[in-house]
Amino acid sequence: MLAVGKELLIGRTLNSNALWLGKRLARMGSMLKEITTIDDDLSEIGLAFRSIIGRSPNFLVVVGGLGPTPDDMTLRGVADSLEVELKHSEAALKLIREHYASRGLDKIELTPARLKMARLPAGAEPVMNEVGTAPGVRLVTGSTIVYCLPGVPAEMRSIFRLSVEPEIRKRLGRTFRTYITLKLEGILESAIAPIIGEELRRHPEAYIKSHPRGIKEGVSRLELDIAVVGKEKEPTQEEGVGIAKELEKKIVGAGGRIMTVKGMGKQRRRA
Repeated sequence: MLAVGKELLIGRTLNSNALWLGKRLARMGSMLKEITTIDDDLSEIGLAFRSIIGRSPNFLVVVGGLGPTPDDMTLRGVADSLEVELKHSEAALKLIREHYASRGLDKIELTPARLKMARLPAGAEPVMNEVGTAPGVRLVTGSTIVYCLPGVPAEMRSIFRLSVEPEIRKRLGRTFRTYITLKLEGILESAIAPIIGEELRRHPEAYIKSHPRGIKEGVSRLELDIAVVGKEKEPTQEEGVGIAKELEKKIVGAGGRIMTVKGMGKQRRRA
């Protein structure tokens, strides 16, 4: 993910798009490999875009900078990086007109600022934005599929669900995900580190991560996440449950307490 916007860098806006996108991809059985956040600056956009494309990811989602204002320069930066022209798109303009008409603004003047949202890198295609004005943009460079989406969270999420996610799911094929969370007490993170390390050596493709939740009245509290992704449902579930049970046994053996287990069928609560 390439997030574009000064507001993300000066503390004006929280990058909730990255949080949402990472969680959405994880639930699909994929993963957000990298998040790069940059200023609204042509040279920065170009540098970051070329750097990411040079690593040939399956997908690159660029978020922000598609609007009508002068600082919305993402598509110009992408076009410059690809050494192509930024061209007027009748298909994009049609989507913009339809958006205004659906809100009773069919007579609105298409000023240069509004027409700017219909200028796309040559070879790109617009993607319908059911929530806002600026269309999303899809293009292909090398082996990478690039989607440029608006930064407004509601718009980004809508376009992602309708257009980006189906294409990613098609590329992934059918996947299954087992996700289990253990809530622990009475053991420090440093004490379970070697336990986690041993389990990761046995299951290198699994995700096992501890999250400290502080110490209250002298009692350490932790959460431990376990995620396994696979192409078959039952083996994926069996591996995830097996990891969780092995961790439970070793954590209890090290003096910890398992307070709750979520994700292995119904939530279980331990005394």
